[in-house]
Amino acid sequence: MGLLARLLVGCSALMLLCGCGVSEGDFIAGADPDPCEANVSICQTSAGCIMGESKYLEGDFPGFRSFVVTTPADTGIKVKIFFKSLVHPGEDTEIIWYEPGCADSFSWESMGADIFSKAGSDRVFTQEHEVRMAGDHLIEIYSDATTHYFVRVELETPS
Repeated sequence: MGLLARLLVGCSALMLLCGCGVSEGDFIAGADPDPCEANVSICQTSAGCIMGESKYLEGDFPGFRSFVVTTPADTGIKVKIFFKSLVHPGEDTEIIWYEPGCADSFSWESMGADIFSKAGSDRVFTQEHEVRMAGDHLIEIYSDATTHYFVRVELETPS
């Protein structure tokens, strides 16, 4: 077997061992970075930016991140977090979706679960909630995990 053939076989085997994970490039493809350092007034507080499907955020946990997503009524807001580094999954991660005006909210809590394990081999952790009202929705993410991350949102709008 020639050198080129051995290299191809070796590369193929390495790809199989690494699995079919998502790369950072795949996760952010087609989206523009947003430093999310603005001061968007919402719900008697402020968020860092207005997010859409064509943007992504980058940051570090432990910490807090907030942003606004504008949707029509009855829309699923999927929050996707790509863990670039997997230092420590922490014990307390929470995502909160607010209806416009923040009179009503829904939260997802990790309750000690390993969010890195929940992300799986592709390192993408996903949680979704359907909002009922049209308008601006505050999304807050708190985590004591130790990781460098990217965040994107996907909207599942009514037909």
